[in-house]
Amino acid sequence: MAQQPKKSTTDGPSPRTLLLYAGLAVVAAALLFAAFGLESDTGPTLEEVAGDPTIEGEVLPVLPEGEDPAVGTTAPVVAGADFDGDPTTIGDAEAEMIVFLASWCPACQAELPELVEWMEGGGLPDGVELTAVSTGLDPNRPPWPPEGWLIDRGGYNGDVLVDDADGSVAAAYGLSGTPFWVVLQDGQVVARAAGQLGMDQVGSIAQSIAP
Repeated sequence: MAQQPKKSTTDGPSPRTLLLYAGLAVVAAALLFAAFGLESDTGPTLEEVAGDPTIEGEVLPVLPEGEDPAVGTTAPVVAGADFDGDPTTIGDAEAEMIVFLASWCPACQAELPELVEWMEGGGLPDGVELTAVSTGLDPNRPPWPPEGWLIDRGGYNGDVLVDDADGSVAAAYGLSGTPFWVVLQDGQVVARAAGQLGMDQVGSIAQSIAP
C-alpha cells in the first residue's frame, strides 16, 4: 500500500493564526498610542484660535449687487489681536485697506500669493495701512489652522486681526463673500468689493487713498 505523504514541517502559520497576530498587533499599537500620547495631531481647537474682538459703532449693511449703500458712512472700529495676541485695530486709520480672508476659500488661496508678492514689491503706498482679517474659522475645513496657511506657508507679514468664532467682525463690515475688501479713508467707507481682485486694481485703489 502506498504511504500517505507526510505533512511538511515547514508549512507557515494558518490564515486564522495570521489574523490573530494582526489583531494583536493592532491592539498593541493602540495601547502604545494611548500610553505615550502618540495620537495624530489635529491642531489647535477653534476656541484656541478664535479672537475676542470688541466692535464699536454701527454695523455696515451686507454688500448688495449694484450700488453700495455703505459708501460714505462710518465704519465700525474693531479692537482685536493677531495670532500672537498682539493688539490690532481696524477702522480708525487715515487711509486703510482691509481684506477678509478664509483659509479654506479657493479665491483667497489664489489671491494670497499675489497679495504677498505685491506687498513685498513695495506696492503698498506710504501712509496706507493694510490689515488681513482671518475669518470663517472652521477646524473642519482645511487648511487648519489659518495661521499656518496665512503666515507660515503663505508668507504674509502684514497686520492681522483674528475674527471670533461667530464671524462678528465680518458681519459688522457687511461681508458677502471672501475675499472681501473694504477701503476706508478717515474711517469712512470709500469702497467694498467681494471676490478676488487683481493687484493692479488693488494698487490703484491704494494710491487713490494715500495721504
